[in-house]
Amino acid sequence: MNSKLEISWNARKLSLLADRAIHLASENVLFIADPHFGKAATFRKSGIPVPEKSTQADCDRLAHLINETKVETLVILGDFFHARLGKTDEVHQILFEWREIFKELKILLIRGNHDIKSGDPWTDLNIQCHPDPFDLYDFECRHIPVANSNKPFLAGHIHPGFTLRGKGKSSIRSACFHLNESMIILPAFGSFTGLKNIKPENKDEIFLTNGVDIFKVPYGSDIK
Repeated sequence: MNSKLEISWNARKLSLLADRAIHLASENVLFIADPHFGKAATFRKSGIPVPEKSTQADCDRLAHLINETKVETLVILGDFFHARLGKTDEVHQILFEWREIFKELKILLIRGNHDIKSGDPWTDLNIQCHPDPFDLYDFECRHIPVANSNKPFLAGHIHPGFTLRGKGKSSIRSACFHLNESMIILPAFGSFTGLKNIKPENKDEIFLTNGVDIFKVPYGSDIK
């Protein structure tokens, strides 16, 4: 099993992690996108009885990644919250307790479209919020990908996924990293999020992840 794959992108060595994150070891930083904390709480506030387990589970996953990589900085590429309705006391407590464990961790949030509507995180979470895009090192951190940019960028927003077809009617659909020389679009980190099937172009690369294993989709595979 491969829980990570090392790649070279714009003269930098990056590790794509199966648990939907990127580790840039040279800068001691971890990147994630689209956690959508509080999404289950948003459904409950709307009368749909969904248990609030995803926020705690995602905080546990993130804690494991931070402990494993020993990073000093976490960059969140947008959509920290799902909606203002999801900013409940329960969600606040879960996030606060997680933050207390990682008091020394520097956290940057690039505001996404959901963040603009829901508002910035609670101040006691000590998260630095920045507009989209935000220059970091020699590339941009974005929430929403763009067709043309002056610099290569990391982004989220899309929740990329794809279907890889095998023999007969067999197929597998999962989250993925979608990249080329100008961009890397990260899969949504949140476990309670959907997927949007992408259509890669000739020079694009796709790395499929199920949260445990990650592998590169061979060029010419039947992708939809």
